[in-house]
Amino acid sequence: MTKESLGNPRHTGSIVVLLATTGIMWFGFFMMMPLLAVHITNDLALGATIAGMVLAVRQFVQFGLGLFAAALSDWAGYRMMMMLGMLIRAAGFFWLAFASDVLTLILSASVSAIGGAFFDSSGKAALASLSKGYKRETIFSLNGTIGNLGMSVGPLAGIALLSVNFTVVGVISAAMYLVNFVVLLFLVPSIATVGDKTKRGLGQMFSNIGTVWNDKPFVIITVLLVGYYSIYSQINITLPLISTRLSGSEDGISYVYLINSGLNIALQFLLIRMLARFFKPLILIGLGTLVAGVGMFLVSFANSFIFLLFCVVLYALGRLVVEPMISVLVSDYASESTLASYFGFSSLAMGFGGVFGSFLGGFLYDLGLQNNLPGLCWWFFGILGAVVMVGVLLFRQREGQPRQVARPEPFATRIETPRAALEGSSASPNLD
Repeated sequence: MTKESLGNPRHTGSIVVLLATTGIMWFGFFMMMPLLAVHITNDLALGATIAGMVLAVRQFVQFGLGLFAAALSDWAGYRMMMMLGMLIRAAGFFWLAFASDVLTLILSASVSAIGGAFFDSSGKAALASLSKGYKRETIFSLNGTIGNLGMSVGPLAGIALLSVNFTVVGVISAAMYLVNFVVLLFLVPSIATVGDKTKRGLGQMFSNIGTVWNDKPFVIITVLLVGYYSIYSQINITLPLISTRLSGSEDGISYVYLINSGLNIALQFLLIRMLARFFKPLILIGLGTLVAGVGMFLVSFANSFIFLLFCVVLYALGRLVVEPMISVLVSDYASESTLASYFGFSSLAMGFGGVFGSFLGGFLYDLGLQNNLPGLCWWFFGILGAVVMVGVLLFRQREGQPRQVARPEPFATRIETPRAALEGSSASPNLD
């Protein structure tokens, strides 16, 4: 076993801190976000369609800006962008805690989204860069497991604080991002990015974006991921609504999140290690999306809260497979100098998928109830899961013949083998 295969011990501490910030972020986010749709629909009496619209705008702003924020991260540095994003997200969530009309809800959600755009791709790129030499499947699955710890406890804390009011929930949620800012400031050293020093500034940013855009197989995969993220977004809109309706109170939301995150905590690390031996990341993404879609489809038959929880189990099993594989897949496609740019481009899938899923989910949920078709929403997302799986298989068939893809200089650090092989990069980052 080579020294490189063991990873760089000098980076272990920073990796641990980044994993901890993931748990804090997810705790703060899921403390408030699952309750936001119910707050808008019931407390503010604005309806599920408006709730879906607010969530859709948040998704669109965050992941629409993600590509440009990520390209900026490849130039300015991952740590700086993460810290700035934490401050902006804290300000947005604090404002959102006091919002009571549609315009204020949209504006405050948009501010929080700008913060998310700054720290999302830069955080993933920082973790990918520092984990060079480790098994990235292991690092990203561990990152997902820790995130799900925050996801499981967050809704419980939010529901407990909701006994005071929603404003308290939002303020404490915002405070979690201030905690992360302090942690990053004092415990994570600067991470130098790799790139052409002669193209600093806008030149490098646009060069990186062009590199990703010219990687057509990766663009196609990003389009396929829109379908997955449309299904994924239902955890913040329709699943909280139907769990509240079937259980009779907001307490039902906590059970949905406990199952979803609990399965991830218990199974993700070991399951990913096992499945990664037999399947490539792209196939696992397709299979996971199909399983999650089956869970959504079966919700249409849920006449009891217990059966709904069974459907959530299937949804969670699909999600726990897909999430780390997306990060692995993006890392495999990117060179060390374009990590954040690739993560940023892939975030467009979450942006469009979030907009599409949140708005359409809320709309179809309302439309189904109004027209005595309560399964309408769930039928749609179930079929969408199957469509993504078919798309993955067609892509694999199309990309099955060996070919070489040269990356534009100065970022052409390696020649790719067939995309279906998805072999890891051998490039080495320069780290402070």
